[in-house]
Amino acid sequence: MKELKKRKFRYENKYIVNFTELELLRHRIEGICEIDEYAENGEYHIRSLYFDDYRGASYFDNEIGVDPREKYRIRIYNCSSDVIVLERKIKVNGKISKDRTPINKEILDAIMEDRPEDINFGEDKPLLNRFLQAYESKHLRPRVIVDYIREAYVSEIDDIRITFDKEISFSSDVNGFLDPDLFLQPIMPVGKELLEVKFTEFLPKYVHQTLNLGKMQQSTFSKYYLSEKTRREVEG
Repeated sequence: MKELKKRKFRYENKYIVNFTELELLRHRIEGICEIDEYAENGEYHIRSLYFDDYRGASYFDNEIGVDPREKYRIRIYNCSSDVIVLERKIKVNGKISKDRTPINKEILDAIMEDRPEDINFGEDKPLLNRFLQAYESKHLRPRVIVDYIREAYVSEIDDIRITFDKEISFSSDVNGFLDPDLFLQPIMPVGKELLEVKFTEFLPKYVHQTLNLGKMQQSTFSKYYLSEKTRREVEG
């Protein structure tokens, strides 16, 4: 990937926390960060449709720690088709870079109905073009839905983003992507949630001290990997 040298990468540290730790951290974080402007009552609903090839390359690359690696997903918010975003997530040496572009409902329908020929390529759509090429050459197809509630905080001073991802669940019913009543299965133990801390160069000392509860250990948590792993175990 020659493009990697030109990319901006960020750290994305993850921690598993319980309800008590979450409450304590929330009160601490509110003193150094602002609530994400896109959050309604402090949180919003995220649903992502992940793609993988016929070999399950994204799944197995994650399992064995291939570096670099990438995966594609389509994301919606609050189970609405008003905002639909195609994303490509790249991981290199523990750091993350993302490409994202908005798509419309017609493009989503064409992808879901396996009609890529009905989607127009264009110079102004490099990410969509790249995805469609991978769709054809690697036989990318919708694999699993990941669903959760996000509570997000930001600090413009040091370009920091802190999130709590709650009620993380999955569904193998990819055709129900836009269904608000989609049946979902949790992938986290009862009472556990995910803390993510995202930053560019280094985590300032005051943020580290704010988040330090003494017992927290960094995790290699992947929502897609754990959802797909659970799906494989359930469906055999």
